[in-house]
Amino acid sequence: MEVQGGTRRYKEVLTWMKQNLLLMLTIASVLVGVAIGFLGRLARLSDGSIMLVSFPGEILMRLLKMFILPLIISSLVSGMAQLDARCSGRMGMRALIYYITTTVLAAIVGILMVLMIHPGDPRIKTQVEGASTRQDVSTLDAILDIVRCDHVWKLT
Repeated sequence: MEVQGGTRRYKEVLTWMKQNLLLMLTIASVLVGVAIGFLGRLARLSDGSIMLVSFPGEILMRLLKMFILPLIISSLVSGMAQLDARCSGRMGMRALIYYITTTVLAAIVGILMVLMIHPGDPRIKTQVEGASTRQDVSTLDAILDIVRCDHVWKLT
């Protein structure tokens, strides 16, 4: 009797794992990323290695930032399109006011935090304020800047 209960439980676990495969892979990839980050910190990698490892992450973050606003607007429009005309007028106005209010509050909080914390390297701040010093740029950094920098893609 116990063996049947064990196999039934095993099948339930396998079914759950199949249904939640994306969740499990996401958690596993986060854990692998944290482990690789700790190992990279312990290995004391060179600046070039760190630059190569961080480059795909920078590109991913820029892509995510690029998709945020269109995703929010399209989800608001598609949500309002599913409502009837009388409700969507009021609901659309409420959603628009809510979105604008939260955006303004987020901007205010962000500015206040920057003013209070002063993020960034203080040495960079003193270099900008002081006399201009020439920094050597590596070839790897120059090549990665072709894809990374915003000024390359501007047409003005």
